[in-house]
Amino acid sequence: MRILYFLISVVASIGVLAGCSSIQPSTSAKTTPASTLSWTACQKADSMWNDKIIPTMYGDLPALTAPGILDLITLARTSFTIRSLTNDSDELDVGHRKLVHAWGAEARFRFVSSKSARGYTGIYESGSDCVIGRLSMATKPTKTTTVPALALKFFVSGHTSENLQIMNSTSGQKSHNFFAMPFSNIIPPPDSFATRLIQRIFRKAAVAFGAKDPDPTHLTVEHLAKIHVDGTAVVTPKSPFRLIFKPTLAASALMKDATVDTDFRKNLARYPVGQVMYDVYAMDEGESADDLSANKLVGHLIPTSNIVASSYGDEKLNFQHNMEK
Repeated sequence: MRILYFLISVVASIGVLAGCSSIQPSTSAKTTPASTLSWTACQKADSMWNDKIIPTMYGDLPALTAPGILDLITLARTSFTIRSLTNDSDELDVGHRKLVHAWGAEARFRFVSSKSARGYTGIYESGSDCVIGRLSMATKPTKTTTVPALALKFFVSGHTSENLQIMNSTSGQKSHNFFAMPFSNIIPPPDSFATRLIQRIFRKAAVAFGAKDPDPTHLTVEHLAKIHVDGTAVVTPKSPFRLIFKPTLAASALMKDATVDTDFRKNLARYPVGQVMYDVYAMDEGESADDLSANKLVGHLIPTSNIVASSYGDEKLNFQHNMEK
């Protein structure tokens, strides 16, 4: 029984570090069709939301489940882990399924730039009205612990989408309030044998990928500074090193009474449309993440739709993990 528990805990840890993908051997993802690649950012967001997410909303929510042991075998393969870094499609490879972060809920968002973005360029400077996000749990919540995360897809005109994955830690939090803790692209080092083991596996894959920084607890955010929403490239990009998504007091209050018996997807469905969910702060390398002063505020993340759970979001929607080469 202890061995079984250990293997399951390792699977959950891999999910946090390596993200969502498939139990099948990796195949090439379908590239974005030229007919849709040329669309404007908001046309792409409209199509995904209206034609794929809304029509597949659940009537009855499927039960939350944890990853299985066979997932561990798949996730441990270097070629498999690399795929989470190379698949730039908005959808998983055909025939694949999510191993972790398998259950979540989606919403449309607006990223509103503070217009005092410390000289940061691209999407940091302009903001974006055409974002789809997925709020998920890495694995089935326990009585005491949850591992929430947020993935954002910034649609870009005439270009593949730009994605961002953020969370709080691989250990999760001692709360069932999805908004109890801030999220970041940089998280603390693993604090258990299982998570350290998986970190070594992911680092090996990142090195094989050619990542500039193969640290699996650090996903880069430079790509958001290199392009405008209209698809034009930034000539001289300037990017922060770290982002902090701090839940607003209103967001934290919404789920303050959440327990293991209250499905997080139902709680999220109550979130008010148009109410700021996260204040977004940016730091340069060397700056403290504890200092969230007003001059580091670069924007706000605001849901512009209800938060819904769908089979498309759980089974097909893909968010690329970003590591700069």
